[in-house]
This record gives sequence, structure tokens and C-alpha cells, in this order.
Amino acid sequence: MPRPLVRRTLLTLSTLFALPGIVALALVLLPPPSWDAWQYALLILEFSLWLTLPALCGLAFALFARGRWGWSLAGANALLLILALVPSTALWNTARTKDAPLSLGAYTSGLATSTDRDPLTLTYHRMDDEPLELDVWEPAEPSGEPLPVVVNVHGGADDLPQSLLPRWDTWLADGDRVVFEVDYRFFPDGAWEESVADVRCALGWVHEHAAEYGGDPDRIAVTGQSAGGLLALLSTYTDQVEPSCDTEVPDVSAVVAWYSITDGTANARIPWRQRHSPIGDELLESSERMVGGAPEELPEAYEAMSPIHLVGPDAPPTLVITAGHDLFLDPEDNRLFVDRLDEAGVPHDHLELPWTEHMFDLNWGGFASQITRYSIDGFLDEHLTP
Repeated sequence: MPRPLVRRTLLTLSTLFALPGIVALALVLLPPPSWDAWQYALLILEFSLWLTLPALCGLAFALFARGRWGWSLAGANALLLILALVPSTALWNTARTKDAPLSLGAYTSGLATSTDRDPLTLTYHRMDDEPLELDVWEPAEPSGEPLPVVVNVHGGADDLPQSLLPRWDTWLADGDRVVFEVDYRFFPDGAWEESVADVRCALGWVHEHAAEYGGDPDRIAVTGQSAGGLLALLSTYTDQVEPSCDTEVPDVSAVVAWYSITDGTANARIPWRQRHSPIGDELLESSERMVGGAPEELPEAYEAMSPIHLVGPDAPPTLVITAGHDLFLDPEDNRLFVDRLDEAGVPHDHLELPWTEHMFDLNWGGFASQITRYSIDGFLDEHLTP
């Protein structure tokens, strides 16, 4: 048994090394009290492997301390070590079922917020003298042949510019595709259709001009994250909303919707953490503001902006990407949407990533992002190959 002073020091160190895991566990599992807390939870899940280090140190100090308190702290740190491994282990199993390769070395390759080059930024339309822009990302080494086109619709909780995560744009482009990242009016109050109209306008513009940038106008896929995923689905699943410019909207070859809500009606499933968080109240107010009222007051409007109610046999092939621990979206929402696609006979695939949070793609090297790249590559190659 170590001397009393040494033992107390070891126990203190073991306790201190357990604290990061305890705080992380609370942030991940409990309703976030603020947006900052939610962002920390996102980072914790995406970099959870790093939490094994303090847990291992805490375990070692507790084992050296021995005694009743030492064994108790050893058990606590051992449990935190196991919990820190859960997200990565679950994703490793998902990768195995999808035959997706994973690289532990790529885990530390940084964020997706910067890339190796800049896009060409163009204006595709003007509304009230305000430009609506898009970024054009071409392959670093163009093949000279007409390439498939990917139109990406960015997400966000506000009116943000396009190309928020440009590393994904250059990755898509360097896979022999021409990428158009489009901006739009972000859900004006009481006029959510205007966002859809802008995306449909952008699709028409891309169809007319894709060849000028090496793209094949007859092979277009539309992708989007979060709100952008919703717009990707709404702009391609229905023609009920006219484009905001004078253009002909093309049929597309494929759609990829990342962690996108598909049911906004009163029957929508709300995650438990969101229902018990102040963030949930903000989201509800934002939703009612952009539609013009509550779902109970305007059921037809909410149904019209819910892709699950727009599924038909003519819907384009769709890849649904679901974050399994999403504050903003209950995974059951996407599962029911996929069931509806199956019933309608729409070609589709569903990638559900356990223990990942909304915006997991911020982490370029994360296991969830690695699996997603593999799945998107296969899906686009299947549906954009002539």
C-alpha cells in the first residue's frame, strides 16, 4: 500500500482525470442548456477517442492507489474509458456492414472548414437587387470529358453564405464532378416557399450553364445538409413551387439528404433532448415564424413542406444520411421516410451513423465522415454513370 500522502495524491489525480469524462458524458446525454453546450457535445462525440487518454491515466493512478477508494475510482475510470470508445466502436461496426474502409490515421486530419483552393463565385439570379450566388468547384485535374454535376445546398440556422464546409466541395469535385454550391434566401418569415423557389431557380441555371464549366447537364445530383437537405428534397420531389426566375427546372438523377427533417407536421417526432432544452423553444418559434403559424393552425402548409408527404414513384433515387444522436432530428423521422420510399418503389439507400450529432461532417477525418464519403461516392457513381 502506498504511503498516505502518496495515496492521497494518486486518488486526487485519478479524480481529476475522471472529470473530463464525466463532464463530456453529461454534455452528450443531457439536454443542452445553450447553443455553446450543444457545440461542445458535437465536438466531444466527433473526437471521443481523445477522452480515452484521461480515463487511462485516471485508471492507472487509481490502481496504484489501491484500497477501497482506489478500486472505486478505478471502476469509474474504466467505465469512462469504455464509454469513450462506444461512438468509435459503433461506427466501426457500421463501416464493416457497409464495407467502408476506415483509417485511424485520418482521424486527426482536421476540420472541413478550409481547403486547398478557392471557387469561382457567380450570380445566378437577383431578387430585389440582391444577388443570389453560387460557387463553382471544378476538379484540380479536369479530364476534358463532360462530368456529372453535383448541386449542393448548404444548411445552417441562419442566412449563411454558400460553401460553409469547402473541403467537401473539393472532395466531390476531385472525384471527377463539377460542383455548384448554391446560396438562397433563408426561409423568409411566412414565405418558406421562396427558399425552395431559389433552389429550383439555381437548378435551372445549372442545367443551362453546366456545360460552360465542364459539366454534363443531363447528369445532375442534388445534395444538402440539414436545412439544405430539406430544400434538396423539396426542390426535386415536387413541382408545386415555381422557380424564382424564368427557367426550366430539370429532372435530376439523384438526391442526397444529410440529417434532414422530412416530417414537419404536428405528428413529427421531436428528440427528447430537444424537447427539454431552451434550444427547442427557439427552434419551434423559428419554424412557426417561417411558416406563419403553428402546425395545428396551418396543417396543409406544414404537410406541403414535409418531403415524407411528397414521396411518389417518380421521385429521384435518394440517399438518406441520418445522424443517430441528433439534437434536431429524431432518427425515426428518417426511418419512416425511408419506409415510404420503399413503399413507393423509389431507388434509395439509408446510411444511419450511430452516436453522431448534427453537423458531424464538420470533422473531416471522423469515422462518420469517412463512412459518408464512401457511401456518397458509391451512390453517385451508381446514379450518375452514363
